[in-house]
Amino acid sequence: RAVAGANGLNGWPAVSPDGRRVAVILGKDGNVNLYVANLDGSGVQRLTNHRQDDSSPTWSPDGRTICFSSRAGRSGLYTIPAAGGTPRRLSLDVANATEPDWSPDGRYIIFTTQRGGGLFELCLVKAGGGAVTPLVPGEDPSWAPNSRTVVYARRSGGTRSLSLLDVPTRRTKDLPRFSGSASQPAWAR
Repeated sequence: RAVAGANGLNGWPAVSPDGRRVAVILGKDGNVNLYVANLDGSGVQRLTNHRQDDSSPTWSPDGRTICFSSRAGRSGLYTIPAAGGTPRRLSLDVANATEPDWSPDGRYIIFTTQRGGGLFELCLVKAGGGAVTPLVPGEDPSWAPNSRTVVYARRSGGTRSLSLLDVPTRRTKDLPRFSGSASQPAWAR
């Protein structure tokens, strides 16, 4: 369902854990900011208000906080109360952090960072920020309900395939290939 009053860019919808609200990036008034709304599209509330682009919202498991990527001020990952408030930049020692996904147990955020030469890497940080642990080359990470396994896209030649990562051991397993290129995997929740 469309979000009431939305025009321009609409993307990256993320449904809240209770299934009642959606966080979405909307291009309104020439700006690409983070909004929340009821699942039926009513009750639109703007959470960020700046000229830089936001993307990739993900909800904390308790539904109280949203993590998102932004190019406002210092580019990086930010958290903001889902009811509104001041965004807080996560302290990360990497640049170009995007595509965050909050672990179902609430302890970690996995994200993608772009390294030189167009290469991407999955990284892990505690939900409150801090030291970043590089994991494996890849992008589009999505946590499994067990808060241990991540499915992600891995580039190989000119295509992308899907792989599973056991985060504690960093062991990977490639999923069976199919024709074409795979991206943006997600677990059913």
